[in-house]
This record gives sequence, structure tokens and C-alpha cells, in this order.
Amino acid sequence: MYVKQQEEIHLLRAEIARLKGQPKRPQFKSSGQQPSASVTRLLQEKTPWHKHSKGVLPIDRHQDLPVVDQCVCGSGDFKTLRTFQKVVQGIRFERNNIGYRGKTKRCLHCGKIYKSSLPDGLRGVSFDPGLKSLISYLKFGCRMTYPLILRLLNGMGVQISNGEINTVLLQNGEKLHPVTRELSTVGFGKSSHLQSDATGAKRKEKRTGRVRNQYVQVISTRLLSVFAITPRYNAQTLNRLLTKAGRAKLLVSDDGSPNGNRLSLRRQLCWVHEIRHYQKLFPFFNPHRKLQHQILNQWQTFYHLAKQYGSDPPKSATLQTRLEIEKLFDRITTQTTEYADLNNQLKLTGKKKARLLLFLDYPRLPIHNNQCEQDLRQFVIIRKISGETKSVRGDLSLARHLSVIQTARKQGLDVLATLHGLLTGQFPPGILTANIS
Repeated sequence: MYVKQQEEIHLLRAEIARLKGQPKRPQFKSSGQQPSASVTRLLQEKTPWHKHSKGVLPIDRHQDLPVVDQCVCGSGDFKTLRTFQKVVQGIRFERNNIGYRGKTKRCLHCGKIYKSSLPDGLRGVSFDPGLKSLISYLKFGCRMTYPLILRLLNGMGVQISNGEINTVLLQNGEKLHPVTRELSTVGFGKSSHLQSDATGAKRKEKRTGRVRNQYVQVISTRLLSVFAITPRYNAQTLNRLLTKAGRAKLLVSDDGSPNGNRLSLRRQLCWVHEIRHYQKLFPFFNPHRKLQHQILNQWQTFYHLAKQYGSDPPKSATLQTRLEIEKLFDRITTQTTEYADLNNQLKLTGKKKARLLLFLDYPRLPIHNNQCEQDLRQFVIIRKISGETKSVRGDLSLARHLSVIQTARKQGLDVLATLHGLLTGQFPPGILTANIS
């Protein structure tokens, strides 16, 4: 009786969770089927562990330490045994207001007037390029809000307002347009493959107060990220963002991404999203739950095998391992169970075989879309902190700043120095595409 009561309570809780739309996530258990010898061998292989290196710290200035000139015995002769150096990291935050004083002169002979000229980039502005670059970095690199930036700068003695901060960000976004164009042309052309994903966004018009639904799309690789905010999420929009160079590359995305005849047909679907379809099934009866767990265990074995094949493809048994993966895929998708929803999902997966197994022809191609998920996370955090954008110029500024900052961060560059160099013209746009291969 106690066992029956526990089972009834479990079923009632499951039914309540189903009605609330909160299905319990199934847990993976040990699979009953034993994989073949080649599958077992690949699953046992581990990627070698590499220690993370911080690299060499750049030194901005040197300072000599005091040394003893005379010994306690009275002698002044010494022999150097060794030299050493200790690097102490620091940063300087201080106000740097410069008052430029000039003169207007007139020639006494001919009457021609000469006026002192300001340095380049300072005519008609109230803030130097260094402060403008810092504002962009604080907003999009550190995800600070306008009040926090205002409090920081006012505390350092800089007189600035929220409106002026907004103007600086919009102007910096316009200056970064050539950089993002370089990433979407040269960067895409140098990449071996591209990944694409999108998330929702909103823009609240400042004048009318109307809220518009938008999409933030990112096209990225391991070394670059290109963001774009678009009103629609369809094949034509993605086709335009990929550009001619990107449409010729391999594309990794989930099955919910738009596709059309104009997009590249060589598209690898994300296996994480595919397995998630099976996790979303919510069987009511215990036999159906067991069948769901069995299929999930089989897909778990397949996923680890496919991931190992892509990260470290075997040299001696490539063809044999490929045939083993294909047979395992066919064996999983062609089986029939007593759970109708599970059978329908297996048939749908089988129809997408060509796009799910594209990684077999290109072993270095990722089988998941986690890179784009991580890139979009940066925007999602900004969206939660700062809310909606206010104008089209704000959308462009946000997308271009994120593209530059994320790309510089992926390549291990000094983000603030790179952003400042691109805004001031000291660095060419090609600095972000030089390391892409």
C-alpha cells in the first residue's frame, strides 16, 4: 500500500508539472547496449590537458631599485651575482583636462590674419579621444549603465551628462562601421566555417514610446563575432548578413534557424538542439519514460563519439569510424518503440541525416552551436541590465561595439587599447582579421 501511494503521488506531481509546462529534465542512466570496440576505444581516448598560460606581461616603464654603494667594512668594490625583475601591475586613473591656449595674429604688413589651430580630432568636441574610448569600453565591455558611468566620471572630476554620454556612444558606433564591414568580408572569407544564431530584442521609440520586437543575430567563429540587430529573422536577412564570402562557407546552426534556396546548402545542424527535442518529451506512463531514457542514453553515446571524431579525428581508422557512426545513427533512428511521440521524433531526426552528419565529411567542423550561444550571452546580459535601445543609431552602435569587443577578446588582444586605436585611426580595421585563418 505504501509503494502504491508513492507511485500515485509521483504521477500526480508529474501531471501537475505537465499542466504547468514545467517538465522534469530526464537524467542519463547507464546504457544497456554495449558499443562496439571502435566506439569504446574512441570514448576512452581523452584530449590532452594543457596548462593555461597568462603570457608575458607588458611593461610600460622601468624603475631601478636602490643598491648599496659601500659595505659595512668600508669597501666600495662589489661583484654582481645576479639581476632580478619584479613586475607590479597597476593602472592610473586621473583627470587630464587640457586647456589649449592660442592666439589670433594679424600681419602688420599685409593685414592677413592667422589663428592657432587645434590638434586633429578636437575641433568642436569637449572630450578627448581617450575619454570617449573609455566610455565605450565601460558601456559595452564592462556592461555599466549610464548612471554608473556618470557617477564614475563625475567622481573623477569630469563634467559630463547622460545625454553627452549617449552622443559619444553613437559617434563611436559610426566610426566602427568600417571595422565591422572588414570582419564581415575579409574575416568571413578567411574562416573555414561560420556559426549563426539569434535571440530576441526590443527597441522603444523615444518619441512615440512604441516598443518594436527585433532580433539580435550573431555570426561567429572561434576568432571573430559579428552582431547585427534586424527587424526580421528569415532566410533573406541571414543571407544578407552572411555576405558573398560567408555564403560560400560551411554553416553551423540549429534546426530553428531560417533556411532557403539562397543560403549555403552545406549546413551542419546542432546536435545539442536535436537531443533537446527528446528531452522535451514528457511521457506520462513509466514504460514510456524508460523508453525515453533508453533513447537518450543511445544519443549520449552517439554524441560523445561524434564529438571525439570532430575534435581529434583518428588517422588510421577514419573510414571505419565513419561507417560506425553512420550505422549507429541508422540503428537509433530506424527502431520502433511503443511510444508514438518518440517514434515520430526518431523519424524526424532520420530525415535530417544529411545535415546532421555533415561533420563526417569535415572532421574539424563543430557539431554544436555553443560558440554563438556564448556570444549572445553578452548581449543578453546587457539587455537585462540596460533594457531596450532607443533608436536605429543605438542598434547600430550596440552591434558594432559588441562585434569589435568580442572579436578582440577572442583573439587575446588588449580590448581597451584595440578599441581606442580603431576609434582614433591609429590601428587599421585589418588588425582584427590578421590572425584569422
